[in-house]
Parts: sequence; C-alpha cells; structure tokens
Amino acid sequence: MSPYLARSTGILALVVLLLAALLLAVRGLNLAVEFTGGMIIQVHYPERPETQSVQDTLVRAGLAGASVKVITEYTSNVFVTFPPRDDVLSPQSARHVVQQVITALSTEGRHVEATRVEIVTPTVGREVLLTGVASLSLVCIAISIYQAVRYGWTVTMTNIRNIMIVLGLFLSVYVVFQWEFSLRSLAAMGCLPILVTGAGAVYASRVGRS
Repeated sequence: MSPYLARSTGILALVVLLLAALLLAVRGLNLAVEFTGGMIIQVHYPERPETQSVQDTLVRAGLAGASVKVITEYTSNVFVTFPPRDDVLSPQSARHVVQQVITALSTEGRHVEATRVEIVTPTVGREVLLTGVASLSLVCIAISIYQAVRYGWTVTMTNIRNIMIVLGLFLSVYVVFQWEFSLRSLAAMGCLPILVTGAGAVYASRVGRS
C-alpha cells in the first residue's frame, strides 16, 4: 500500500471511530433485553399474527410497557418483552404478568399459549454484554497476531485500520437508526473482523504473487 493511501485510510479510520464514539455518547445503543434485563415471553399463535394488533391489545389491557416483535424464522410466535421492573424480575409476581399477557391476547378469540418465559436481571445482562465485548476484543487481538506472523506488520496495520472502519460504521448505523442491538447483532459484529481479515489475506496473497 502506498504511503498516501495508508495515511488516508488511517485518517478515515480515526474519523469513523470518533463519529461512532460521539453517536454512542449522545444517543447510545438500543440494547435488547438480553443486555438491559427484563422479561421475555414467547407466545405461540395458531397462525402468523399482526405485530401492531398484538401491541394494541396489550396497551388496551394496561400493559403499555410491553414491546412486541415477530422473528422471521418463528412466524407463528410473538416475543413480548418487558423492561426490568420489580414485578417482572420477581419470580412470584412474574407469573401474574405472564397470565395477564395470555389473558389479554386470548380475548382476540385465538388460542394462544406461553411456550417460553425468560427473566434476565440487569446484572446478568451487563455481564453478558461485557463477556461479548471481551470475546470480540480477543478475536481482534488473535487475528492481528496471526497476520503479523503470517504477513508482517504492514499488512497487519492495514487490517487493523480496516477493522476499525467496519466496526465503527456498524455501530454508527445501529445508533443512527436505533436498531435493537441483541445477541445476534453482537455475533454479527464478531464475524466482521474475520471477514475483513479474510479479504485482506486474499489481497495480500495476490499482491505477493504479482
């Protein structure tokens, strides 16, 4: 890589990282229940329900704090999540919340049932997030060491800059659009350094042969 291109890539990486840090400080990530804590109720329907209809039903039943989403691969299931409140985190009162949800959704004339209930405390959620971030950091370090041994520090520094750009853009998009940052998002984020490294390795091998 030419010195001019290397300098330009370095400046771009710094700008992207500063932008991502600024966005995170101002707006923050829209963290999922897995990280913030709360309750997740998986409700099974006979057929695919309308998300907005389910949300409106829960609001009418006095459960305005609940949020509803349908995951593509579970089209007949609805995931109802509650933020971390005392009545949600307590196993005794949590059963009452689940019963309220099922009773409210059954008024639509459909047979619904709660097939899974998970309660995540904020402490556990923070631990999961920290563990995921630590794992991602170890992956990036391991990749950098491998590339330094295999291709030298010039290629390694280029790869580090590319990873910084990709991860910075990834986080910035999540912050700007306020997409929910879940375990899947963290897993996808962990795959990005591997993909960037693979592309860099292919490029380095082609340059080496030319």
